[in-house]
Amino acid sequence: MYRVEGLWRYPVKSLAGEPIERAVLTPTGIPGDRIVHVRGPDGVRTSRRQHRMLGLRGTLGPDGQPLVNGLPWQS
Repeated sequence: MYRVEGLWRYPVKSLAGEPIERAVLTPTGIPGDRIVHVRGPDGVRTSRRQHRMLGLRGTLGPDGQPLVNGLPWQS
């Protein structure tokens, strides 16, 4: 038997995510998960090489838009 201990969503790929109480599973995963990613001159940046990215928290705002440390992704 398996038990789910916690659910997390990561709106911004490779940033720290947010705990969620429930999720709807769709064929493409959890809505709002990894909807944007950080891109640099060499392509997509991940926390595997850019460890400091894990110090930033990606969440979803009330309107469903991604936030980074509470600020809009586009700011």
